[in-house]
Amino acid sequence: MSKWKVYLLGFATLLMAPLGWLLCGMPEISDFLQLDHIASVWTGIGIEYGIAFGILMLIFTNTETARKSFSVQHQLIRSLRLNIVDIVFLSLCAGFGEEILFRIAVQQWLHPILASIAFVAIHGYINPRDLDTTKYGLLVCLFILVLSYAISGEQGLWFCIAAHASYDFVLFYFWGRN
Repeated sequence: MSKWKVYLLGFATLLMAPLGWLLCGMPEISDFLQLDHIASVWTGIGIEYGIAFGILMLIFTNTETARKSFSVQHQLIRSLRLNIVDIVFLSLCAGFGEEILFRIAVQQWLHPILASIAFVAIHGYINPRDLDTTKYGLLVCLFILVLSYAISGEQGLWFCIAAHASYDFVLFYFWGRN
């Protein structure tokens, strides 16, 4: 896959945010985006949570079985030859677009547990024909489940965006180099 296609996918992911806004009935944008919370302590904690869980995922997937299960993802990420700017861009696109769509919009209709399972399944981490991948998917489910409940708690949207983006950053960075 070429880099311009990767950037196109990043922009497409960002378009999930307006879709989430539309699905929520187009509330006041500053309320929808919780802009008054962007610089909160919870945003910083979200970054730390995402990094910690990303490192945990790297540790758990550093086995021969896991390398087989994730070989397609590893090869794809390595083949992109992402530099730090690419990694930051893609991580922020995913964190922002996907969290707005799933945490704010989809969770209006699905229970947080179901939304978490759907999110992880869409990303290919739950596969009934590959139980090795699914066991790592359950670990990712735990990460996403915390975000699913954090959105309606004190932590809020920016905790979720920061956690998701920093988690993706860790995986993109390390899986792109190993």
